[in-house]
Amino acid sequence: MISQVRTDREGFRASAIDLDSDGYRLMDMFTEEPFGDAGAVSALFRRGDDVVRLWYPTDGRGVTLSRDIPCASPFERRMAEMSGITFDMGTDPIVYRRRGDGHPLQKTPYDRSTEVRIPLKPNSTVGDDVFEIPVGPVHAGIIEPGHFRFSVAGEPVIELNPSLGYTHRGIEKLMEVPAGRDMSRLVERISGDTCVANCIAYAEIMESDTRIPRRARIIRVLMAEMERLYNHIGAVTGICTDTAFNVPSAMGSGIQERVFRMNMSLTRHRQLMNCVVPGGVRRDIPDSRLRELDDFLIRLKFDLMDLTDRMMDSPALQDRLEGTGVLTNAKAVGIGAVGPIARASGVRSDVRRELDYECYGDLGLNLCSDDRGDVNARTMVRIGEIYESINLVHQCAEMLEPGETRVRAVPSDGFHCSVVEAPRGELVHSAVVRDGRVWRYSVRDPSFVNWFGMCHAVPGNVVPDFPLINKSFGLSYAGNDL
Repeated sequence: MISQVRTDREGFRASAIDLDSDGYRLMDMFTEEPFGDAGAVSALFRRGDDVVRLWYPTDGRGVTLSRDIPCASPFERRMAEMSGITFDMGTDPIVYRRRGDGHPLQKTPYDRSTEVRIPLKPNSTVGDDVFEIPVGPVHAGIIEPGHFRFSVAGEPVIELNPSLGYTHRGIEKLMEVPAGRDMSRLVERISGDTCVANCIAYAEIMESDTRIPRRARIIRVLMAEMERLYNHIGAVTGICTDTAFNVPSAMGSGIQERVFRMNMSLTRHRQLMNCVVPGGVRRDIPDSRLRELDDFLIRLKFDLMDLTDRMMDSPALQDRLEGTGVLTNAKAVGIGAVGPIARASGVRSDVRRELDYECYGDLGLNLCSDDRGDVNARTMVRIGEIYESINLVHQCAEMLEPGETRVRAVPSDGFHCSVVEAPRGELVHSAVVRDGRVWRYSVRDPSFVNWFGMCHAVPGNVVPDFPLINKSFGLSYAGNDL
């Protein structure tokens, strides 16, 4: 259920603080370009299955909320650089890192020739024995680009500041098209390993009140859990790789490859692209493939048990994981962390249980959580979710009955919001449709908020532990940059 509350500039701050005090958590903030006399600033809050959109008209001036709700800071920074909203306290860029005449999301033509780059700021920690270590954006491995600046005194890290934005593609601007146009091919490329979750969120917005066939909803959930499966297996394998635990690393890579091949057999794409569309799914899954999937998952579970037993029985591995990169519960709540990162720090929240979207309300889902907040806790939460995803896929396969897999869906004018649980956590898509056209489309990837957890988890650890901590967070650069 989504409640919409309009307020004015003076009442917005007080209303937002009241929602925060009542246990609502800030999910997203974004700006709409003026339609008529004024634009609008929207803030989305959620408590359980209750979503509230709090918004106010604006003439280009924003209400600073981050003094009272610290997790609002990255959203204010994004609104300032992407939509030109001014706040009464300075905001550093967070995605685009360029300044020109105008702003990237404006409706009128934007002249990029006037842009100048905004230089990266040095860290605030200084001293005679403090040194800065720049890492990236080009890395030794085949990973996405990101710049990390460490302040160190010897080996221990005192301060870490990540700088992203190197894969910014202007996706939100590209989404401003006639509402009836299918943009799922673009949406699933927001972050290539989260294409199913992004397409489900996009489809739910475009479907408005359209009733989707039950078979299509079950297939969507089945694919979402297969996506979660290969993501978490890849993350656990990466932990083994970064600790030079070579045999389990090779085992994990082989297991993930078999999941990719099963995805290919089910949907004709290793990462499940080109499947979820507004109105349902693009192709059905034959019953013969479902029987093959069921047998595959049984064998996969035994292979995973062998892998995890090797990890748990290794004192050397446990020594590297335990107590490393701790994100406390207070810090996780303060930055608004989501997904496995938050659940490993004692934040017991999972959109699949709280919103019951698609067919999750018909499934038996166990919440995997921990309260230690270290690399080991994040690894154990992911291992628990791997087994849980196998269980959910089994349930989906048993529930499937003959029926339609796609209907026609066209969004109605107005505000639409969809919240789903992606492999990295709570994913939020929002759209404002006016006169049959998408006026504003906003995406809040889970990595956008979870990146700030790195700033709290790395200090106090030694520099060689950074790759391990980074891998345990397993965040998306592209999902942050958009």
